[in-house]
Amino acid sequence: MHNPQLAHHGGNRTHLGLRWMLLAIDRETVGGLQISRYVRQPVGRHRARISEIPPRPTLYHHHRNDEAATTLTSEISTLTPGNNSILHIIHLDISTAIPPSKIQHVITTTITHIDVLIANAGFTTTPMTSTLTTTAEALRSAFEVNTIAPLLVFQAFWPLLQKARTAPKLIMITSSVGSITGQEPIPGGAYGPSRAAGNWLTRSIHIQHESEGLVAVALHPGWVRTRAEEFVAKEWKYAPGAPESVENSVGRVWGGFDGATRESVGGKFVTYTGQELPW
Repeated sequence: MHNPQLAHHGGNRTHLGLRWMLLAIDRETVGGLQISRYVRQPVGRHRARISEIPPRPTLYHHHRNDEAATTLTSEISTLTPGNNSILHIIHLDISTAIPPSKIQHVITTTITHIDVLIANAGFTTTPMTSTLTTTAEALRSAFEVNTIAPLLVFQAFWPLLQKARTAPKLIMITSSVGSITGQEPIPGGAYGPSRAAGNWLTRSIHIQHESEGLVAVALHPGWVRTRAEEFVAKEWKYAPGAPESVENSVGRVWGGFDGATRESVGGKFVTYTGQELPW
C-alpha cells in the first residue's frame, strides 16, 4: 500500500484550495487524460501535459494499484506544470467498498474546498455479453466501480464541495451504453446497467441539492480511441479505431466545465459536445 500522498508536482505546497478533484481509476477516458492517457500503459504522444491544464488548479489523481502509480509517476516526471498548478497522486482502491470517512481522510488534511469533482472511475473489462448470459459476478464488479464507488466519493467530499468558491460541480463520466431509451441492439453486459444506475444517481444528486446550487451532470466523453475502445470493439466485433481522438475529447470536456450551470447541463445526460442524450 502506498503512502497516501505519492507525489507532489508543481506549485506551492501550502495551497489549500482544490479546484479540480480528479478521479481516474485505471480508466482511459476523460479526466485522467489531462494527466495521463492511461495509467497502466505507456502514454506516448497521447499523454496530456500538465501545462495544458487551465492555470492554478490543484488536482488529486487517484489510482487503484501499484503498477498504475509507478507508470503515472514516471510519465509526469518530465512534464512542466502549468502556472501555479499542483498535482497530488494518491492510492485509493475503490474496487472494494470503502467507508466515505476513510476516503475523506485521505486528503481533507491538506485542502479546504473542492470546486469541481470529476468522478472518472470506469470498469469495462467485463465481457459485453447478452443479458441472458451476464453473470452475477460481472454485475457486482461493474456496479462496485461504476456505480457504488462514485457515490461513496461524492458522499465523502460533499462537505468540501459545499465550500466551493463558485457553484460546486459534480461531473460523472459515464457512457451512452448506459442509456435505457437509446439502447441499441448490441449487448452491454454488466457495463450498461452499471452506467444506467450511475446516471440515475447523478440525476438524483442534482435534484436533491438544488438549494446548495450543485451542478451535477452525467457526461459521455464520446467514442474515443483508447484501450477501452479496443476492448469493446473486439467484444462487439467492430473494427478498431473510434472516430474521436483523445485530445479532442479531453479538450472539449475540460473546456466545458467552467461554464456549466444548473440551467444549461445540470441534471442532464450529455455528450462532450453538449448534445443531450435520452436517459
